[in-house]
Amino acid sequence: MLQITYILYLLLSSTIIFLVGNACYKKGKVYILNYFPNRIQFGNGINKLLRIAYYLLNIGLVIWSLNYLREITNVEEVILEICKRLSNILLIIAVLHVFNLYAIYLIHKHFKNQKS
Repeated sequence: MLQITYILYLLLSSTIIFLVGNACYKKGKVYILNYFPNRIQFGNGINKLLRIAYYLLNIGLVIWSLNYLREITNVEEVILEICKRLSNILLIIAVLHVFNLYAIYLIHKHFKNQKS
């Protein structure tokens, strides 16, 4: 049962991470380029860097959390364990998104103050 849990957890969490990462990358491009209208390459670079960091951190967290899976004996425990792990990953994704938005705001504010 533990191997089934590993496989399901890795498949579900990887799918969520990549779907959210691509959505944030595509939709976030407009947001970032709005902050840096005269520096399009800089804005695109920040967006790509955020996506790579997002993938690396979240995939690392998913793999790291595999160390803490408890012994599983039935299907109910498989579902509960996967739900618990996925909810942790989703919470981390949400917190990272807020920090990224704030970091972009601070970078924009820094460049805006340099112009003045």
